[in-house]
Amino acid sequence: MLQKAVLDREPTPVELHSHTHKRQEDQRWVDERARKAFEEYTRIRESQTAACEGSSGGSTEYSDYCTWSQAVGGMQHGRVYGLDSQAYAYEGQASSGCKSLYTQQITALTAELEQVQKAQADWQMQMQQQMEIQRQMQIQQTQMLEEMQRMREQMSSGKSTAAEEETDSD
Repeated sequence: MLQKAVLDREPTPVELHSHTHKRQEDQRWVDERARKAFEEYTRIRESQTAACEGSSGGSTEYSDYCTWSQAVGGMQHGRVYGLDSQAYAYEGQASSGCKSLYTQQITALTAELEQVQKAQADWQMQMQQQMEIQRQMQIQQTQMLEEMQRMREQMSSGKSTAAEEETDSD
């Protein structure tokens, strides 16, 4: 087991998980769930780091626990996957830190959603403008075709009148 004496501190949830869910001989994950949990933790941690640059969201220890807990779906049946009994040491103390972390994530996601909605509204406006331009072009095309048809009719009636006049003069 990964001990505090080895690290000179308590292991983080991801360190504990890596230690207990990797094969010692080749450092491969013991199963797909262990690998996916680690990848999800890494993905969440990277997005948190990007969203929370420079802000202090509480203790790193609790933040790591919150991130790990989120990555694996929280406590289920009194346990957090990958932490064994260590979850109890974090769970009670971490709830306020997790709420702060979740609040930061919600704020970041809300801002991102607003940007997406604005981009969507801009795109819809452009589409409406293009559809209006296309509609006006179709009207102009129809008008031009009608005008061309009238001109043909006038020319053919003019030719037939000229032909009749020639026939009459003979």
